[in-house]
Amino acid sequence: MSESLHLTRNGPILEITLDRPKANAIDAKTSFAMGEAFL
Repeated sequence: MSESLHLTRNGPILEITLDRPKANAIDAKTSFAMGEAFL
């Protein structure tokens, strides 16, 4: 998993926090990690 994503599961709820302080933008690596989080 990417260092810029933090996952927290609370029962059926998955909270994904994006932590990219300079821009909080989604680059290719972050996009891939987000896709993996939903699998």
